[in-house]
Amino acid sequence: MKRTLTVILVLAALTFGVQAQSYKSAIGLRGGDPSGITFKTFLNSTNALELIAGTGYWGHNFAVTGFYQWQNPTDWTPNLDWFIGPGAHVGFWNDYWKNEYSTGILLGVDGIIGLEYTFDDIPLNLGFGVGPSIQLTSGPGFFYWNGGFSVRYVF
Repeated sequence: MKRTLTVILVLAALTFGVQAQSYKSAIGLRGGDPSGITFKTFLNSTNALELIAGTGYWGHNFAVTGFYQWQNPTDWTPNLDWFIGPGAHVGFWNDYWKNEYSTGILLGVDGIIGLEYTFDDIPLNLGFGVGPSIQLTSGPGFFYWNGGFSVRYVF
């Protein structure tokens, strides 16, 4: 019984000691693939949802991508966190290649891993994330890597 109580207390102390984020929500711009508008909000101290609406695949598609992220401090420097999580995207694509015009629906699964820094003195957040994307419907490719840099206003 003592051992169980000790384990519970240690796990509780570790859980309450983790403070991964210093803001509730942020909105801004993302450059890369996909490029567009990004919105991130925290569900609790370590779990977040991120939505990205914009173009990708060199401007040949428009999609909304959503990620569920687990975020934790890096312990390298204050305010620098790392995150990882699964996601999905939905949208449409069009392409003109070899005198043929094609269009279709995008539907796929994604992953992301990255770093995020939030400034103390100004309401600004910088993030970088990369990850795989697997297309489940017809489209310009089956598997490719996404990546981008985000600048967000924190509120």
